[in-house]
Amino acid sequence: MKAILLQHYGDLSALKIDEVPTPVLSVEEVLVKVKAFTISPLELKIRKGEAKMFVRRKLPMLMGVDFSGEIVAVGSAVQAFNVGDEVMGAIDPFKQSGPYAEYVVAKTDQLIPKPAELSFEIAAALPIAGASALSCLRDLGKLKSGQRVMILGAAGALGHLAVQIAKQMGASVTGVCRASNFEFVKGLGADEVIDYTVQDPFEREEAYDLIIDIVDKYTFKQAQQALKKGGIFINTVPGPAKFLQVALNPFRSKKMALLMLKLTTSDLAWVTNQVKEGKLRLHLDKIYGGLESIYEATTNVEAGHVRGKLVIKVG
Repeated sequence: MKAILLQHYGDLSALKIDEVPTPVLSVEEVLVKVKAFTISPLELKIRKGEAKMFVRRKLPMLMGVDFSGEIVAVGSAVQAFNVGDEVMGAIDPFKQSGPYAEYVVAKTDQLIPKPAELSFEIAAALPIAGASALSCLRDLGKLKSGQRVMILGAAGALGHLAVQIAKQMGASVTGVCRASNFEFVKGLGADEVIDYTVQDPFEREEAYDLIIDIVDKYTFKQAQQALKKGGIFINTVPGPAKFLQVALNPFRSKKMALLMLKLTTSDLAWVTNQVKEGKLRLHLDKIYGGLESIYEATTNVEAGHVRGKLVIKVG
């Protein structure tokens, strides 16, 4: 099969399209013909070597996390799925070969059936972004109706979903983005929008119960003054220095948390149902065709100006 391999840690040239053997599944796994996959900031960090401490695989390795497709083979112990089922899900990029390929092997607890109402492109873009937005607000942020939340990176993949889910939860939402995305973020339901290029997002003291930094450009120290007592600052990109910050939580009234997502099928099913019922809108900025488009698509993600998600169709 054709696949995109990470040859070594580094820039975009580290990715190479090559022919590799179709993966062999175990008795508890399924083989999925990939219809679409997406690109996330996590994959960029893995490629650059910034997440080596978490990676449990050897180079060269297949990249990717989120995907959608059709099951073409099932292990002998699999009962939940059948050949021909259309599915969506995400693998563990630190331990498993990813879906930057024509086929991917997945465990049954990493998949849910793809609703007929969702395209393969929407289905591929939803898993990690949707589940992460939900986890930040519900689990880490413990957001309650009437509270105020700031979302740094409100127009991006995770951010634009977080704005909508926070509004569903009854919160007042301030979205932070560039001016060109103001109308987009307001259209998602944000009560207020701040242009980070002309205004310090944290200039109001003790204004927010929850601040979510998706762009990973701000520190807990910067955000503290804008947090209420008991407020929480969430960073969605873990790193060694940030773990130390979290360890100091017992000694201060304002807390920091890190998103360490473990995707569950129940959370994925919830966000998928929200999209299916029209309660949550997932915006696709652009759909690319073919594995060869990985270079252009990744360049656009790295530029940091994507609204919602980018998706690559396979085949």
